[in-house]
Amino acid sequence: MNAAALIRRRSGAPVIDFHTHILLQDVCELVKRERAGTPEAGLVDGFIKNAAAQRARHPRGARDELHARLADMDEQGIDLQLVFCHVAQYCYWAEPGRGAELARMQNDRLAEFVQRKPERLMGMGFVPLQHPQAAVAEVRRMVRELGFRAVALSSHAPGMELGDPRLMPFWAEVEQLGIPAFIHPAGHADPRFAKFLMWNGVGQPIEEAIAMSSLIYEGTLERFPKLKIGVAHGGGFLPYYAGRVDRNFRAQPAATPNNDRCPSEYMPRFFYDTVVYNLDMLEFLVHKVGAGRIVLGGDYPVGEDNPVAFVKRAKISAEAKRAILGGNAARLLGLES
Repeated sequence: MNAAALIRRRSGAPVIDFHTHILLQDVCELVKRERAGTPEAGLVDGFIKNAAAQRARHPRGARDELHARLADMDEQGIDLQLVFCHVAQYCYWAEPGRGAELARMQNDRLAEFVQRKPERLMGMGFVPLQHPQAAVAEVRRMVRELGFRAVALSSHAPGMELGDPRLMPFWAEVEQLGIPAFIHPAGHADPRFAKFLMWNGVGQPIEEAIAMSSLIYEGTLERFPKLKIGVAHGGGFLPYYAGRVDRNFRAQPAATPNNDRCPSEYMPRFFYDTVVYNLDMLEFLVHKVGAGRIVLGGDYPVGEDNPVAFVKRAKISAEAKRAILGGNAARLLGLES
């Protein structure tokens, strides 16, 4: 039985974690080999170490990755995980043909993994965004052939922000397929962010703010009104500092010719996960965009120790908690009965 069938048979709402990662060993080795000495290779090594440390704090005695994951899900009360490869494996660095080949390989490996437990796991695929035509072909294949129900994207491709006109055919295909696109950056490459893990702690939310701004300012959301676009880590900096960009819009509206509304008015067009680590930030996000725009996210296996408990501790209504813990994700993924 697959996840959709299981959820339709349940009497209660399922708990769905929208943001979980997996490392595919053969792809990791490939990235380390082809990108030796680069930030991508370092990201892979760092993620492996972080995941191992996380698991060491919560030993399961499970015999492999699948059973360790399922044991963690059972302990936390999670019915379904949406799984995508670690962001070091985006492979946007590859030339177009090689990028398409690597994306296809990753998606095939991920499909094999989630099919080992299809009632508990669901795949979110990658595309070679640096080659828009190949990205269109791969997102179509991953949905129609592999059964994936979402696509993961970094915050930009080489030489292209997410609102770039060259990506319009890709966004048109995503809208036509009716799947969510989930933006999760691969860090911040500026050398200023290299120390103290700032590429992650500070750089990731900057990248998310830039990605959202590009989609707003370039008019992508206006052009594709049915797009379902999610942003990891609670949307980065932008939802919490939207007043400043609104001020700029009001002062110089000609600077954003594709829009006739303040940037903050587009905030509810996105959906957001709960990987914000502070309860007051989750509570603010509910106030800012509404509980119906937020999904549970654990950033497994290196994020929240117990994302379900985190949401339950928030000072929001019981109805809001139910929506965030699974109802919103089920709607976005087309799993509702």
